[in-house]
Amino acid sequence: MILITGATGLTGSALVRAFGRRGRTARALVRDPAKGRAVRDAAGLSTVRADLLVPDTLAPALDGVETVVLISSADDRMVEAQGNLIDAAVEAGVRHIVKVSGLGADPDSPFRFGRCHAQVEQHLGAAHVSATVLRPSQFMQVYYRELPTMLADGTFAQPLGDTRLAPVDVEDVAEIAFAAATGPAPEGAATAVHTLTGPQALSMTEVCAILTEIVGRPIRYVDLTSEEKHRRLVAGGIPPRFADDLDDLFRLRREGGPESRVDIAAFERFGIRPTTFARFAQRSAAVFRGETTPDRLWASGWLAPEAHTPGDC
Repeated sequence: MILITGATGLTGSALVRAFGRRGRTARALVRDPAKGRAVRDAAGLSTVRADLLVPDTLAPALDGVETVVLISSADDRMVEAQGNLIDAAVEAGVRHIVKVSGLGADPDSPFRFGRCHAQVEQHLGAAHVSATVLRPSQFMQVYYRELPTMLADGTFAQPLGDTRLAPVDVEDVAEIAFAAATGPAPEGAATAVHTLTGPQALSMTEVCAILTEIVGRPIRYVDLTSEEKHRRLVAGGIPPRFADDLDDLFRLRREGGPESRVDIAAFERFGIRPTTFARFAQRSAAVFRGETTPDRLWASGWLAPEAHTPGDC
């Protein structure tokens, strides 16, 4: 049995879809029964109600589980939540934990969640359990956040100058997480670490050129100051502390951080073809044109069948 935590978030729901497409058994951990019903209806997976921040709820969720895919929200209590799950999993006799981390996880990272992921990875490394750590780059789906201004005035505004980034499709991350969870675990208590980026490093001007072709009207990159981006984020409802975190992340990216370097070795290792940004944008054309929402696109069974066939993993 495989347990998926964070099953209703962006990455977790992509992984749930990967299991559902194959009719593969798994158990999804959820806090909200209504969301649990949605998971059962969408993918046919069993669900269990538990909370990573309430350790007493975890033992029943882990009963009979051999592998856990560990995903949870990037928030102020992420380290505590994921640490609770790791401890409970070891106590329950789980053999393999697949941790979805972040590229640039480092105790000295200027980005708060880079430090948080590093803390969880250290906890996992000391837990004497077989582990696989996936460190994805920026998700391509993050660019959906720019839809309001793209649709309003045709601009794509970021404080990134001429920085190049190699974003990864979250569906690809789910495919690799599926392959890692269902395949052989690292020997003994070893930890295997995999970097996941897209196959190209693109400037924001190049991203806009692709979106222009997909949308059918000009999309223009606007290089903002960090202060203006911060103001826009807070005005859009982002909590000030999280906006501060994004300031640190944008600064790291402008300095040529790890997300600027292409690394597709994990795709080659698991036999999965990475999705280009152009292919992602083409699949998401209805979203970028304002004709539908990401949620409706996923609910309709949106996939890239030629990129994710059962033989790929």
